[in-house]
Amino acid sequence: MTSRGVVPSGRRTRLLAVVAVIGGLLVSGQPALAATSTADDNAVTLPVARSEGWQPDIQTPDPVTLPGTTKKITPFATPLKPQQPKALPGATKGPGATLKVDSAARAAIRKADEPTFRGVAPQAGPDDPPGGLYCTEAITRSGSVSGAPNQTNYAANISYLAEFGCNFWLSAAYIASGVIDRSRFDGQFLYTTAPQSYGQTYYGATSGGLSIPGEMFDGGRSVEIAFELYLLAPAGVYWGGCFPIPGLRYLLCEGLGTNLLHIVLGTGAFGTGLQPPVIRYVALGDSYSSGTGAPPYSHEECRRSSLTYSNLIAGTILSGLPVDRPTLAACHGGKIVDLYASQHPGVPPQLDAIQPHTRLVTLTIGGNDLDFSLKLTGCYLGADCSGSGPLVTQQQLDQVRVQLTALYRQIRAEMHPNGRLMVLSYPAVVPNPDDPADPPPTQDRCPNLGGNLIESERRAIYTATAQTDRMIRDAVLATGDSRVTYVNGLELFRGHRLCSTSGVWAHGLTSPVSDSFHPNASGYQAMAARLAQVLPPL
Repeated sequence: MTSRGVVPSGRRTRLLAVVAVIGGLLVSGQPALAATSTADDNAVTLPVARSEGWQPDIQTPDPVTLPGTTKKITPFATPLKPQQPKALPGATKGPGATLKVDSAARAAIRKADEPTFRGVAPQAGPDDPPGGLYCTEAITRSGSVSGAPNQTNYAANISYLAEFGCNFWLSAAYIASGVIDRSRFDGQFLYTTAPQSYGQTYYGATSGGLSIPGEMFDGGRSVEIAFELYLLAPAGVYWGGCFPIPGLRYLLCEGLGTNLLHIVLGTGAFGTGLQPPVIRYVALGDSYSSGTGAPPYSHEECRRSSLTYSNLIAGTILSGLPVDRPTLAACHGGKIVDLYASQHPGVPPQLDAIQPHTRLVTLTIGGNDLDFSLKLTGCYLGADCSGSGPLVTQQQLDQVRVQLTALYRQIRAEMHPNGRLMVLSYPAVVPNPDDPADPPPTQDRCPNLGGNLIESERRAIYTATAQTDRMIRDAVLATGDSRVTYVNGLELFRGHRLCSTSGVWAHGLTSPVSDSFHPNASGYQAMAARLAQVLPPL
């Protein structure tokens, strides 16, 4: 068996590479208290501290004082929303923000060259009067997508240059820029540059960019570049209008009628090329997860079925996102060791299926470590299962419980930090003689079961199944992780166990023998329905 660290070093390296940032984006985990879930017979969670997955962590710099004033400015401190261009009555129209200057104040203006961006001068409209005093802006951008969906290096890479230019000398200026999410987290800044301030100037520029990891962050499918400016005109003159600029829109315009104009311009939303986000899903475990009992099988040794519960919950909407088709790594006969090491030639360890962007993992495991299936088949074929002691001992249960807790923690360490591990316990398939919902076998209804499993044996089998259920629940609780959830399957088939008169959801002894005492297609549908019912938000 190969040993595994908390996070394989290769995966950690790949993850860090994905969140590399152009121009100084600061990224860190943001610890928070998980919400407390209500515990019931179906799900148990614990309130503990957790770490988020990749999230933008914009470090707000200290306020900057605009040169020559006492004005302290913090970047993007004012709420933003698209605005129509606006102007004071009689303002001279121009390609951007224009001054309104009377004849007495005109002497305070120092003319500058017409602004050009990359050698191209802004084009005035046909009704723009010549000779106006204005400042205009431009934002050039580029983007690309690296990697492929469902891969660690899948990312959108964005870079940009934001410039302003005036045809007169400003007394002072301030600029900052950033990238705003316009998809799932509309309005959230993903990145901001450090602000820059100028004394007397007629030109300024800022550049930046970032890499948005498409499998770690649910937003970033559509973004907008924002450019914030404070423009201080000479004393005695004031700003008259915020007029349209080709290719840009106003997110803020305030200060008309004063000599300090505050504007934020945006490019408008544009797609980054990332596909819509989904919840990446891996299904691990033994035959109760692989789909044994519901042929045909896509993998004969592992008995993986398209009718198993994990395939049936694909497309379920969870936290507003669809659950992806699962990576089905579960394998018939699987034991705890088989999650760490290869179970069959050519079958990789099941844990290898988990990636840092895996958001959902489901699991049934532990029954084979207790030899439960072999014991149940042996009981049916003639072994005395009622007079030779319990089917599982407390020592066996304790040993497996410790191994399960360690396994759950390992899975959580390798998946997305704010993902969910859903641990299902096993449904009892043999009728419980003490439950009136389970009619006893009769000579004219499933006589083989009644003849092979007497009442005391059925009671012993149900007791062992219930002990296994409690052991799995206790192993989940021992993790102390609110994102490991126990899903009670013990009573899921109640009223539909073997010999039921209202539809049986499992096989008895059948051919092939390996399918015996496993869910049938209806049983897996019931497991899928229970899982979809208790899936908590991610």
